[in-house]
This record gives sequence, C-alpha cells and structure tokens, in this order.
Amino acid sequence: MAVLRPIAMAVCAAATLIAGCGGGDPPAAGPAVRGQAPQRAASLDANGLMDWAETHYAEYFPGHSASGMYDRYLYRAYSVAGKTNYLGVTSDGGIYVMGPDLTGGQIVPVGTLADFTCRVLSCGTSLTGTAAAGAPIAGATVTLSDSANRSVTAITSATGGYTFDTTGLSAPFLLQLTTPAGRRLYSVTADSAASKVANLTPLTDLIVRSWYAVRGTAADAAFADTVAAPAPSQQQAESVASAVLAVMQRPLSAANAAIASPLDLITRPFSANHTGLDGVLDQTSISYGTGATITIAGATVQQTSVLAYDTASGAITASSTTVSGANTSTSSVRTVVPLQTAQATALDEIAAMLRDFGGLVSARRTALATGDLAPYFDPGLLHDGRDVRQYTAMLASVFNGGQSVSAAVQRLKSLDVAAGRAEAVVNFTHSLNGQSMVQGTTFVFRKVGGTWLFSGNQRIAQIEVQAEASMHQGATSGEGPLVNVSVLAPRDTVRSVSAAGTPGIIPLGQHSTVVDEGGMLLDQFNGEQGQLPGALPPAGTQYTVTLTKSDGASVSYVEAINAFTTEGVRITTPTGRTLADARPDETLNVAWGLPTTYAVASIRLSGTSYTGDMELSSTYRCETPWAITSATATSASLSIPGTCSGQAVRIVDLLLIVTGINGEHSETHYTFQ
Repeated sequence: MAVLRPIAMAVCAAATLIAGCGGGDPPAAGPAVRGQAPQRAASLDANGLMDWAETHYAEYFPGHSASGMYDRYLYRAYSVAGKTNYLGVTSDGGIYVMGPDLTGGQIVPVGTLADFTCRVLSCGTSLTGTAAAGAPIAGATVTLSDSANRSVTAITSATGGYTFDTTGLSAPFLLQLTTPAGRRLYSVTADSAASKVANLTPLTDLIVRSWYAVRGTAADAAFADTVAAPAPSQQQAESVASAVLAVMQRPLSAANAAIASPLDLITRPFSANHTGLDGVLDQTSISYGTGATITIAGATVQQTSVLAYDTASGAITASSTTVSGANTSTSSVRTVVPLQTAQATALDEIAAMLRDFGGLVSARRTALATGDLAPYFDPGLLHDGRDVRQYTAMLASVFNGGQSVSAAVQRLKSLDVAAGRAEAVVNFTHSLNGQSMVQGTTFVFRKVGGTWLFSGNQRIAQIEVQAEASMHQGATSGEGPLVNVSVLAPRDTVRSVSAAGTPGIIPLGQHSTVVDEGGMLLDQFNGEQGQLPGALPPAGTQYTVTLTKSDGASVSYVEAINAFTTEGVRITTPTGRTLADARPDETLNVAWGLPTTYAVASIRLSGTSYTGDMELSSTYRCETPWAITSATATSASLSIPGTCSGQAVRIVDLLLIVTGINGEHSETHYTFQ
C-alpha cells in the first residue's frame, strides 16, 4: 500500500478521462427558466463513480476490481499490460488517478464527485464544460442563453467545471463568461441531446466571435438578443471551427491534445492542468481588430496566424506562418460558411451523398466495378482530361483494393445554390488491416435532376502547381524549396505546356508515358522552378499554365499556391542505391521522420518503376499502389514489381509525399538504379 501513501488513486482515465475531467458543478442558483424548477440528481458515491469508470474506460480500468481502503481513501487497482493503474476517491469527494503510462507515475487530481454527478447519474437534460485559459477559471459566473433568449447561470468550480440543467430550454445555446481580468469569453453548442459538453476557452470564444464577424455582427451585441442574432447551428459552428482548427491543428497535434475534428475544440472534455489542449492554451494569445490574430509561442516553434472575414461572400480566410529553426511553413486557407438555410441544406445533401458513396465502396470492396459508381457522377463530367467513363474506371481501380472508405467535406470552397454548383475539399479515409490514411481532394459538385453529384473541373488535363520542400536521396541528391509544375493529359491531346509566375517562365518538357490505375495512357509534362533563393513566394501566389493542344489551339488555367514549406522529410531506411536494394518483387521496408512546422494530414508512399531513362517518352512508367498509412506513421512496406508493361524495370523511384492539413507539401524521391 506504500504506493498509495500520499494520494488517492482516481478516476477520469488518461487521454480521454484525464482530458475529460474538470467536470461540472450542480446548477448554481440563478435565474430560473420560466415556470420550471431545476432538477437534481441523486447523490453519487465513490463506488458508483468507479463502477462507471470501469464501464466507460475499460482500457484503463479493466474488469471489476475490489475496493480497498487506505487512510481516508477508497481505491481500486487495475493491471494493464503488466502495469498497475489506480483510481480512487478521498473521504471529502476528491477524485484522483495514477499509473505508469496513464499519468507518467504522477498523482493527478481530476475533480470531485459533485463535478461528475450529472455525467454518471441522470440530471434531466444538462450541459457541462470546463472554463480555462491555460489555468482553470474558478469562481466565475457562466450565463447560458437559449434560442428564445431565456437564460440560466452557474458558478465555475475550482477546476473550472460547471453544469447547467437545460430542461425546457431550446438549443442552440450561447455561453458567456467574464474572466477576473474583465474579458468576456463565449462558447456555443447546437447539440440538443442530453449530457452535452460545451467548454469555455479562448478558442471557443474565437469560434463564436468569428461566426458573428462573418455575419457582420458583434458577439457582445448578439448575446444580448439571441432571437435577433441566433447562435450557429451545429453545421455552421463546425464550418467556422474548421477555419480555427486550420491554424491550431499543428500545436494541438504536437501536444497530443486528441483534437480530431473541428467541434472537438468545443465539445471534447479536458482538464485544465497545463497539458494537452490546456497546454496549448498556455502558449496561445488572441487579439481582435478587423480580424483576429493568433500567436502561439512554443519553446522551439513560433506561429502567427490571422483570420480575415469576408461578409459579402460569408468566407473566413486563415493565414499562418510557422518558424522552427531554419524551417518555415506558410499557408492561406479559405472556408465558406453556410450562412443561409438553403446553403446549409445543400451542404447537408452533399454530406449525405458522400456517406452513401463511402458506404457503397466499403460494401463492394474488391468487387467494386465502374458501373457501381455511375449513379454518383455527373454524366457530363470532364475532370482532369477524363470523361465520366474514364474517371470512374480509374476510381474503381483505386478503391477496389479491399479497403473500407469514408468520405466527408473538410471545408467548403464555394457554394452557389442557384446555379447548383459547389466546390469542396473532401477527405477520403481509406482503412485496411488496421491502418487508416486520409487523403484530401478538391471536387466540384453539381446538382443534376435534384441530386448532388460528383462533377468535374472541366479541364482537358490534370494540372498541379505545387510548392514543395524537395529532397532527393539514393542514386540522386539535392534538396531545397521549389515550385513544381506537372501536367498529365490523355495521350496525344496536348503538344506542349508552359507556366508563368513568380519569378518568371517555367518551361515544361515531355517525359515518360504514365499508365494510370484504370489503364489509361497519359502524356506527362514536368517543369520546376528551384531551388528558390531568398524569401518564399507568399501563399496565394498565382501561376498561369498554358496548354497547346494537338490541333494548335491553346487553353490557359490559373492555379494559386495556398501553402509553402522549406521543411523536407528524410527517408532513413533503406540506405542503398542499387536496383537490387529496391528488392523488386519482394517486400521493401521504408522509414522516415515527421515535420515540425505543420500538421500532417496524410502520408503517401509509393514506388515508380521505369523501363529505361525516365526523361524519355519511349520509356514506360508504372506505379506501385500507395501504401495505406496513418498521418502519424513513420514506416510502411511496399512490393515493387520487376516488370512494367511487359518490360524489365531498370530504375525504381520511391516517392514519399507528406501533406499538411493546409496544403503544405514535402516530397522525397529515393532512387535506385
């Protein structure tokens, strides 16, 4: 029992429960809702709390351990992977947790029985949360206002926790708290289910203020009359929160804050203990003017971000610059908020179509055929030079590898309800053998016959203008930032390509013929501008790409670079450079590091096989399917075929692409020959 000597071992399990503690208080005396008496829950005791923890957090407190007493503590001990976790409650209702992996062997207080009463027992409908700005905001009055302008109040506990009885109130709710320094903080929830969570932090405040700013209204005035200036719906709050998460994901990921989706910034329980989300709040300061400026001062990484609001288009632009040592990353991301009911309905319909599409792919798996996809695609589609038949054939080949797939809108780039047209970044999550990979792709949607469908960008070729941190290893060498222009056009449809931007013309040469996943032959044109001297081109820099078609006519497209990074990602394994080191027709294990100046959205590893000189159009080039990896992966395996289009492979090029959530791009080539 010596391990218990100073403590009570407690309940609120690690990344979820510890991050989820801070609890809440029973509803404080305050203005009652019209004609309604607040409900009270039955009393919660220590054993009831620990029974609840065993059910909800079995990964930390498995089985049903017997309770023991030490001094004034009731505790239980649990064996997890050969180590012991403890949870317990003091005689005055304090809750604590301890474990080697759970808390690093430290004793962590996570609240009181009063804080958790409404989470464990029924309190009618309730709203709980934690108020913190790097430290708990204790003893402050929180006011909740509903959609009918009715309000109730609660007082925050020593841990910053609060609980509201929301029986009889109508969501969405706005929350307001005044800090001891006199600053007002806001939060919101659109969830009308029982046992909701809505925290109050500078980040929830930024979300609420941004919602009203893009509508041309001040949050302080809106809170005074929620009928005239309603709170955002859940969908609208998520859209605004996605713009905030675009600038906060890097420090949140670095702090292991477990923020995976935009609304987690509001609804994910956390503890005000200077770790995780609360640790990021310690580093963050926000100032407001015509927009919002967010400064994050880490020990080795410095970030400055600005949110700008366009009330005419209902858009938020989030721009960031992050510096770590010699590395710099910049980005600029625009998000359209669905302010009008018709826009919100359209976005809901697109989201429903994407869910159905992912369900179909996941159900069919290796039996997926081109015809299965046809109902989801615009018959008039022209996308990157492919018609609807060619495009769906390619997708069927990509998706029928046995993986499950889900699809969801990451952010809305444009939405014209009257024209029935939308453009959005869609996250496709591929899952196979316990691994998941997220790939963000921009799609145009068109409403055809009353149904939103995948449509095309109406381009005659696939065009990419990519600012990247480039690195070459193996049989080739070199590294540094550059702008890379790549065009893939159906064979014999494009004669030549050029690009113009900062600082000048980029000539493109024709290279090896590409065989895509659907078997279509594509002419490849590549050119680059680098290694770039001096300052990086600012995010938003435009390049004009001009294609001369086989009939002599030309067409031009404008591409804007929305992100740039100087931070390369080095492959650490393998270390050889000969063709034999690529292990053709065998398994090749590959390992790499991770960037620090941007948050990773996806990691893609593939192998490209060439039958000869990769610069010659007579050479055939074949792609090895992408390895499915998570955004935190540092290794994967590939099997690279020894032949391409019936010919022996002479060169193998490993390609590792690390993409940031805002479009940052680090590309590493490892060549064997």
